[in-house]
Amino acid sequence: MIVTRIEDRAVEVEQTDKKIYVSLYGVIERIATEVVKKHKDLVQDITLSVSPKNALEPVLLKIIANNNYKVSSISREKLIKETIDHILGYGIIQKYLDMDDCSGVFINSYNNVWAKVGSYVIRTDISFGNEANLRSYIQTAIQSNLGGDLNQDKALVKFEDKLNKLRIICAVPPVAMNSMVVFRKHRGEAFNLEDLIKIGMLTIEMATDLTKYIRTGANLVFCGRGGAGKTTIMRALLETLPEQKRLLVMEEHNELFLKHPNAMHMLTKRNELGQVYGIKEISDMGLLMSVDTYVYGEIRGEEALEFFNGAFAGNMTVNTVHAGSAKKAIRKLMINMKMSGTNLSDEVLLEMLYESINIIIFLDNFTVVEIVEVLNLERTTNKLWEFEIERREPTFIVGKHKKINEIRSDEMILKLLQTGGD
Repeated sequence: MIVTRIEDRAVEVEQTDKKIYVSLYGVIERIATEVVKKHKDLVQDITLSVSPKNALEPVLLKIIANNNYKVSSISREKLIKETIDHILGYGIIQKYLDMDDCSGVFINSYNNVWAKVGSYVIRTDISFGNEANLRSYIQTAIQSNLGGDLNQDKALVKFEDKLNKLRIICAVPPVAMNSMVVFRKHRGEAFNLEDLIKIGMLTIEMATDLTKYIRTGANLVFCGRGGAGKTTIMRALLETLPEQKRLLVMEEHNELFLKHPNAMHMLTKRNELGQVYGIKEISDMGLLMSVDTYVYGEIRGEEALEFFNGAFAGNMTVNTVHAGSAKKAIRKLMINMKMSGTNLSDEVLLEMLYESINIIIFLDNFTVVEIVEVLNLERTTNKLWEFEIERREPTFIVGKHKKINEIRSDEMILKLLQTGGD
């Protein structure tokens, strides 16, 4: 598969005899072309793990020496590494994707590339040289490798690299002014609660409380904007459940990657015949599978009605939603429920939600900012924890966590008592 996409690139490169290289990418294209022409079997062996990755190094050294390839301010060793990454990975951005604490790379244009490393978003020195090179990169390193259509008629596409745990969104003209790519990277090894405490997402006391809540069977909603840490903390808490608990995980794209031994992972899909496998179909089947907890990666639209209809019926549920605060999450979920076309009134939908949610956790910049309890009878919320912000930076916030109140609802108090919680 990888050899095929390099051959696609090689055809494009052969169309010109120019010897002037205006970017590192241009030199790499030339070297990769010769590797495919003369050493296709070796590349194939490496992709199949028959030969080690470093077997390419002497081949590249010879090609570089024979052609006297040079790039200003780039050492030969770096040129070799970049070329190997280009052939076997995601090219000149691979070095960022290989970083343990990198969670995303954002290509805004051919010479405007950013990476999120830890809590910081940094501008890199990466350049593809020109728009044509970036478009070629999208077509060969992403589209040809992962499959799918990307063209003028379908100019905004989401790809998934399951092997490397990447979600990739590509946009090209006419939808985008210029070609753009967003890489969203999921950690190879997920954070556990201890990790999240160390990086300041929450305190030990907060983690203890949340662990008690999820172990009592509380229905949890994690909210915040994209990249706030919703999936990260949800996954860490789900991993604390006893292995006897059976979890049915429903996602549009793999993101949770739970290691819980009793977790069943299913993807919501529509197949080529038009058959839908959504929340309703999968959760209905879950009734026959002795499921204890229903987990949905992200509630975004009309599936909210089906999900909370199940929670309203007494199933333990855990999910995430995009919302600007814990309080706004309830209203956002109600709007999502109405997107199903239901004729149920706002009052009935709110009643379903207040009876179906116990705890809402709001996150901002990888920090738990609010934990609130939903009070069904009073149709309000009880703030349990908050984060007092002292300073806000572009990619992180500074402050301290503070406990505000104790659990008040009869339902949660009973659940805690029944499971031995305080």
